[in-house]
Amino acid sequence: MNETKYREAEQRLWNSIGLSPQERYVILPRIGVKVRVQEVGEGEPVLFIHGGPNSGSTWAPLVEHFPGYRCLVVDRPGTGLSDPYAVTRDNLEWYGDVFVGDVLAALEVGSAHVVASSFGGMLALRSAAAEPQRFRRMVQMAAPALAPGSSTPPFMKAMAFAPIRWLIGKLPPNQKANDGILRQIGHGASLDEGRFSPVFNDWYLALQRYTDTMRNDGNMIGRFVSARGFDPDDSIPDEVFAAVEAPTVFLWGADDGFGGEAVARGVVERMPNAELVMIPRSGHLPWLDDPQSVASQALFWLSVDVLQPPGTGGTST
Repeated sequence: MNETKYREAEQRLWNSIGLSPQERYVILPRIGVKVRVQEVGEGEPVLFIHGGPNSGSTWAPLVEHFPGYRCLVVDRPGTGLSDPYAVTRDNLEWYGDVFVGDVLAALEVGSAHVVASSFGGMLALRSAAAEPQRFRRMVQMAAPALAPGSSTPPFMKAMAFAPIRWLIGKLPPNQKANDGILRQIGHGASLDEGRFSPVFNDWYLALQRYTDTMRNDGNMIGRFVSARGFDPDDSIPDEVFAAVEAPTVFLWGADDGFGGEAVARGVVERMPNAELVMIPRSGHLPWLDDPQSVASQALFWLSVDVLQPPGTGGTST
C-alpha cells in the first residue's frame, strides 16, 4: 500500500471537477472498524455507498452535480483508505442490517438520503429494511448485488479461484484489463465514445496499485461466487424488499451486465414504494456514462415527497 501515491491520484480526480472534500475518520460503533468519509457541500445529508471492487471516490463525477446537499462519501471497510473487515456468509445479513445505521451514528447524523450501487446497494436495502428510521429517500444505481435473477460477469466468476485472485494481486493493473471489465458490466458504448476521462482512469488504476481494495474486495467476492456465478440461494430475500419503506428509485442502466430490464422489473415489483427508470446506453455504474443526466434524475427523486402510493411500483424509461 502506498497511501501517498493513492492520495495524489485521488486529489487530481477531485480537482478535475473543482471540488475539495473534507476528510474524516470515524469508528463504526457496532461493526467496530475505522472508515474514511469524504464530505462535500451543505444541506440535507446524502450518504453514498459504493460497490466493489471500488471505493468512495468513484462517486466524484456524480457528486459534482449535487449542489445543495451535504454529500457523505464513505470508503467501505476494506476499500480505499478504510480499515479492513471480513464480510462472510456468516455475518453478511447482520453487516447489511447495521451498515447504514453505523455510518450515520458515527457521523452523528440521525437520518439521510442514501445513494447506493451494487454491493453498496444490497447493504442499503438490508439497512433500510432493518432500520427504516435512518432513511429519508433512496436512489439505487442499477442492479444491487445478489438481486434475484441477476447474472454474474465472467471476471467475478474468475474470482472464485484463489490462484486467480492471487495472480490478479501480483500482476500490475493496466487500462486494457480495466476496459475489459467495464465492457463486461455494460459500459462498452461509453468506452467507444471516450466518455471515461483519463483522470478517472488514472485514479482507478491508483486504487488498484496503491491500496488493498482489490485484495480485500476480491477475497470477499470469492467467498460468495463459484465458477457458475453467485448462488441463487444467496439472493436478497423477498421479505427484505417488502420491508423497505423508504421511497426508492432505481436508475438502472439498460446494458447492466448483472441484469437488464427484466431483472429490474422483478426487483421493483417486490417493493412497496419503488420506481424504475431505465437509462439507455448505460451500464452497471450509470452515473459514469452520463453524470449530469443521471444526477438530474437522482435529484428529482430526492426532492419529491412521495414517489407514488405504496404498492404501485412503476416503470418509466
